[in-house]
Amino acid sequence: MTGRRPLAFCLAVVGCVLTAGSASAEPLPLPDGLVLDLPAGWRIDGPPEGTTAKDGRTRVQLVCETEACKRTQETCTVMTRVQPVAGSDDEARLTSLYAAPTDRYFRIRAVLRYTSKDAQVLQPLERVRLGTRDWYAIETDARHNYKSGLFAETVIEGRYLGVICKTCETGSERHQAGRAIMASIRPLD
Repeated sequence: MTGRRPLAFCLAVVGCVLTAGSASAEPLPLPDGLVLDLPAGWRIDGPPEGTTAKDGRTRVQLVCETEACKRTQETCTVMTRVQPVAGSDDEARLTSLYAAPTDRYFRIRAVLRYTSKDAQVLQPLERVRLGTRDWYAIETDARHNYKSGLFAETVIEGRYLGVICKTCETGSERHQAGRAIMASIRPLD
């Protein structure tokens, strides 16, 4: 079998653990031929193949159930799109996501609105290196009783990938598990 493999095949071959309490990071196949390393204490919330919304994005919801996460209530949502991103290579495709200044403005506005009323930008929308690839990322700080967010997007082999991680953590070391999850995402070979 070459190219993209069906999710059922990936689950059978990889044998990933989809329940809480696994001892170490486990490979988790994602839609569109990608895989990530699911940290210990994290699990899928919902169907393993994700859900496809009206906007065409497939979403896989990840939740943390460690002792520390009882306080931080950390979650991550991984989103993929069916249609490929136009461009000659992944570098050009990633750059095209925010080619126009209005693209950046609307993204910043959307993440602030999605975080909470009166949310603030903690880290501006910029390219960051996570693992072996560049991402566009922005981090928000929510007002009291709301979750702050880390919103990131990249392109892997022409495929759009977005990740939203939310947490109640207020310290400077937020989203460590989310960043580790993003850094681990790669094509399933």
